[in-house]
Amino acid sequence: MAMTASGVPPRVRVDMARTPVVRATLDSPATRNRLDDELLAELTDALERAERADDASVFVLDATGDTFCSGIALGDIDRAEWQPRLVAVHDLLRRLADSPLVTVAVVDGAATGGGVGLAAACDHVIAGPRASLRMTEVLLGLVPAVILPVVAERVGRHRAYSLALGAQELAAGEAAALGLADRHTDDCHRELRLLLRRLRAADPGALRALKRYRRELYPSDEGHADRSVRVVAERLGDERVRDRLHTFHRQGLIP
Repeated sequence: MAMTASGVPPRVRVDMARTPVVRATLDSPATRNRLDDELLAELTDALERAERADDASVFVLDATGDTFCSGIALGDIDRAEWQPRLVAVHDLLRRLADSPLVTVAVVDGAATGGGVGLAAACDHVIAGPRASLRMTEVLLGLVPAVILPVVAERVGRHRAYSLALGAQELAAGEAAALGLADRHTDDCHRELRLLLRRLRAADPGALRALKRYRRELYPSDEGHADRSVRVVAERLGDERVRDRLHTFHRQGLIP
C-alpha cells in the first residue's frame, strides 16, 4: 500500500493508468471520508495532477465505504483550524466546477453537509442505490454557506434554500428528480461506462470550449469565500452553537 510523506496510508487513491479518465477515490471510511485537512490536500493534489496530464479529459470522484463524504471536519471549533479549512473547501468546489476536465461524482453512499457540495460542484453526478444527500448544517446550528451556491446552481435558488432550511434527506431518485443528481441507477459502474462512452464520442476540444463558455456565462462570485467565513464565524460566536457541536462531535454524530 502506498504511503504519504508522513508514513500513513493516503486518504485519496488515484488511478491515472486509464487515461483519458483519472479516478480519485475517497478512501478514509474510518473518518467517513470527512473533509479534513489531509483529505482536502490530497484531493486537490489529485485534481491538479489530472489537469497536468496531457491525455486526461475526465476526472471521476467516488468513495469507498457506506459514506461518500460526511462533510467538513469541525475539529475543536478553533478559528485557526476551521477558517483555512473552510476556504480550502470553497477553493476545491470552485476548482471542480471550473476545471478544464469533465468532472464526474459517483455517489453510492451518504453525502451530508459539505459532501453534498462536493458532488454538486461536479459536472455530472451519478447516484447509486445507496445514495442519500442531505444538507445537515441547520441541525448543528450552522449555515451551509460554502455549498449553497453550487447546490443552487443545480436546483435553483429557492429549492436549494428550502432543502437547507428543512435539512431534507434525498434518496437517489429524489435527488435526480430535483437535478441534484443527473442520473440515478442500480448499477453505478454500468452508468459510468455509458457516460464515458458518450464523452469519448464527443470532440475533446468542444468539451473544453463548452466548459470555458460555461465559466463565462456563470462566473464565480469572488466575494463568496469571505462571506462564507463571516457567516460561519457569526454562528460559532454563539456559545450554544459551540456546545451543540462539541456534544455532537463527542457522540460521533459529526466529523
